[in-house]
Amino acid sequence: MTVPLAASTGTASFDQVAIVTGFVALIYLSLAVLLWRERTGRETVVGRFAGFVGRLDGVPRWAALSPYLHTASLLAAAFGVWWDIAVHIDKGRDTGPFGTPAHYPIFFGILGVIVAGVLPIALAGKPLPAGTIKLTKGWRIPCSAALVTFCGTFALVGFPMDDMWHRLFGEDVTLWGPTHLLMIGGVVFSIFARLLALAEVEQLVGTNLRRRVQEIITVGALLIAWDLFSTEFNYGVPQFPLILQPILIAFGAAMAFTILRSRRGPGTALGALVVYLAVRGAIAFLVDQPLGEILGHFPLLLVEALIVEIVALAFGNKNRFRLGVIAGALIGTIGVLAEFAWSKLWMPIPWSSSMLLPAIGFGLVTAIGAGLIGAWIGTRLAEVAGDVRRTPPLRLTHQLGAAGLALVLATIFFSVPRTGGEGVSATMTLEPVAVGAEPTAYVTVKLSPADAAKDARWFDAMSWQGGGREIHRMVRVAEGTYRSEGPLPLYGKWKSMVRLHTGSRELVAMWVYAPKDDAIGKEGIAAVSGSTRTFGHEQQVLRREERTDVPPWMWNTGYALVAVVGVLELAGIAWLIGRGARGGRLRVEALENARQKENA
Repeated sequence: MTVPLAASTGTASFDQVAIVTGFVALIYLSLAVLLWRERTGRETVVGRFAGFVGRLDGVPRWAALSPYLHTASLLAAAFGVWWDIAVHIDKGRDTGPFGTPAHYPIFFGILGVIVAGVLPIALAGKPLPAGTIKLTKGWRIPCSAALVTFCGTFALVGFPMDDMWHRLFGEDVTLWGPTHLLMIGGVVFSIFARLLALAEVEQLVGTNLRRRVQEIITVGALLIAWDLFSTEFNYGVPQFPLILQPILIAFGAAMAFTILRSRRGPGTALGALVVYLAVRGAIAFLVDQPLGEILGHFPLLLVEALIVEIVALAFGNKNRFRLGVIAGALIGTIGVLAEFAWSKLWMPIPWSSSMLLPAIGFGLVTAIGAGLIGAWIGTRLAEVAGDVRRTPPLRLTHQLGAAGLALVLATIFFSVPRTGGEGVSATMTLEPVAVGAEPTAYVTVKLSPADAAKDARWFDAMSWQGGGREIHRMVRVAEGTYRSEGPLPLYGKWKSMVRLHTGSRELVAMWVYAPKDDAIGKEGIAAVSGSTRTFGHEQQVLRREERTDVPPWMWNTGYALVAVVGVLELAGIAWLIGRGARGGRLRVEALENARQKENA
């Protein structure tokens, strides 16, 4: 069966492809010239500036510029992603990879991450940390530089892969599209390289207040970047089960706070929290106010930070894995309860009481697993820096880290699948509020069966992509009859629907109004009072642009290929961090042997 490419929505035109290709080629050519000149002993302006900054910061030349460039690139990419998602929710699909201004900070942010990795490769020279990677005779590079470049390259590859994905399968207007996750994941995971670089510098010149602050800021950046994965929940248009929101919150908080507090002293987890709240709040404000897009909400994480601080004070951080497990268990229970209360105060979709027990159950497992992952990373970073502990044994730490990763992946993969067949219908009644060219109306639905919305995790009337986003709760007015708290727009490009999420994975939706869309061959759906409509699979309502004529084997192959790329990325991260840690352990062992010989 031949499936034609769909170049009508969300795909790049030739001029966009040419501009992007030319610009990337120019950047790579410039980097190649920098590499050639620096490696052949011809100092460049970049090299001289790196030396100047390195002398001011008291760090090796190769480690001087990347922290600042990497931080600026992360901010640009994160800001661009939140802006871009808000644009898609407010206005719908774009016209290609550079169809909206929001794509530019993402693109340049990813390029900046790559450059932040290439700079220390070009400038690498003594002193270098242990465990370096040999490129040629006389040219070795730090593991952190390889890791930044590695992650940035995965993120950049996501751009052409995203365009091809849209051509094959239509545009997936969702954050969790496979290629979208590849781009976002590459940027997020590059933060581990920044932590690794700080540990490598500590191995060589020790630590001081400035570098400890940099580490706190980096973990704050990890919290900020991790929240990107929850953005659809934070904007109120999740396309996956709601249970994933507490899972992601517990995962990110337990991992990040454990990494930092297992290595540093009291108050550092709270310091990272301050960075997270300040920057995350600033981005939300900028996207909402000057740019005029919808406000992005975010988890508070205050209780989670306090939990890690209290556990570390009570039990110490000598055994990092004990800290990770105890703090994770409390984050998965008390922390989830705190975020449950926060959702009632500020989140666009408050967590229902029917979800509380599953959220605690899944949160407990996830946070314990994330605590083990954080302890493994914290231990490896400490070994890079020269803090080698014999308890627990090395092999056991690897086993505990792998067990933590397995726990986290199991809860996520168990919760991701969605179901949503027929079986629920509703008779719809419209109560006009505005008439004429821009009609709006309250929506009342009489469900069949009448108890279809019992214990719903969400039951909302929602409109989006018409110039904004509106969410109104469906309020029970009689047995099996519900009315929207506010009116929905029923004109123009607005897409209005009623959404119902029951059980752990059942997500269905019913159209109220949809415009005709010639670009994807979809007829309009009129808002007709008194009509009876069936709830169908929610994905087919939210993602009209996705193609339905693609055979299953192509979908499965596409997902499998992207999954393989993701696994390779995780394996590369673990290997490079592990290699740096092994070098640190061998260095400490060599120093101890030398000291013993001197004493003998």
